[in-house]
Amino acid sequence: MRYVDLRIPAEGSATQISVLGFGCAPLMGRVGRRDSLAALAAAEDAGVNFFDTARSYGYGESEGLLGGFLKGRRQSKVICTKFGILPPKGGWKQKVKPLAQAAIRVFPGLRKHARKQAAGQSVGGQFSPDVLRTSLETSLRELQTDYVDMLIFHAAPLEVLDQDDLLEAMERLVESGKVRMAGISGDHSVIAATFRRQPKALTTAQFALNRSCFDFVNETRRLEAQKLLLVANHPFGGPAGVTSVNDSIATMRASGDLPAELRAKLDPNDPQLMPELLLNAILQGTGIASVLPSMVRKSSLESNILAIESCRFTLEELELLRQALIRQAPAADTQS
Repeated sequence: MRYVDLRIPAEGSATQISVLGFGCAPLMGRVGRRDSLAALAAAEDAGVNFFDTARSYGYGESEGLLGGFLKGRRQSKVICTKFGILPPKGGWKQKVKPLAQAAIRVFPGLRKHARKQAAGQSVGGQFSPDVLRTSLETSLRELQTDYVDMLIFHAAPLEVLDQDDLLEAMERLVESGKVRMAGISGDHSVIAATFRRQPKALTTAQFALNRSCFDFVNETRRLEAQKLLLVANHPFGGPAGVTSVNDSIATMRASGDLPAELRAKLDPNDPQLMPELLLNAILQGTGIASVLPSMVRKSSLESNILAIESCRFTLEELELLRQALIRQAPAADTQS
């Protein structure tokens, strides 16, 4: 596993972050407790020390699971959590009446519908100093820790950057030691504005980066962006993104615009081709420190680790492939 420096005072905490992070969004949501714990254990055994969660993940239960798993080993790990989207009160299981719970046990297919109903009761856009403080205290309690390495605004709108009282409250939490780094996640327009405006309180940013929006690396490479720790998520873009990348690979392989030596490396029958291309195109030459792919299945974890440890492409080839993906992306999808 490769690591990069956090560039903040250690004081007994982790000094580096793994370039592959573990996204905890599926934990206690679409993935049950046993499989969630198995996925966390596999990631830790593989050298992953960066775990990304949020108050709303797992219908409010993801943080608690992660906290229990890391108990006794917390100081060597980097924990990022978020605030701004509140989970359903009581969790999704408490939203289902006993009779419905019994029906789910008999008909497991109803579970997805029940979770969708509960997810619809999550409340977003909760950005105020009071919610910030109460949300953090809940996160600390659930995570069984007295500090988080990163606390970021979750899917924040642009207006958050104008909330001086909120930014000052976040800054005070950093000064108190309860938060090591404060940051923001959101649409590309929000992240680009954060790069330009450089709010004093914010030192990290998280955003989507995949085949449909690789042109955003033009922003991440800027000098002002490099002052922040950058984390990319959704690198594969979901099932639709995987299909789109496969189509793009076929197009690039047949194109005369790329060198023959590079096209020969685009073997459509190699299952490692896609993770090698996408993860390294994100991590190399972009200023991005870490990426959060889906790694709930052990096979995905192993594939992603192999992709970053053994990449067939040079830096120059990755740049050619990035530019080819940008040219092929639908115009509507490349806007930030």
